Amino acid sequence: MGSYCHYNVDPTTRQYHGFEVPVKPGVRFHDLLVVPLGGQGPYEHVINDTGSATSGASTVPSQVVSFP
Repeated sequence: MGSYCHYNVDPTTRQYHGFEVPVKPGVRFHDLLVVPLGGQGPYEHVINDTGSATSGASTVPSQVVSFP
């Protein structure tokens, strides 16, 4: 599953995460990614507080293979 953003009007806007989910038994995700299109509007995390931030001026995703 993926999430993307593109803030061409204000590229300083930052997304905290692409997905926010409850942390409780039975809630599991796999193969997630977030990507700022054209490097505009980077993400801090992929899901909740998990996953690396995106950075740079190109379209490079950050991925989480398994959560939690």
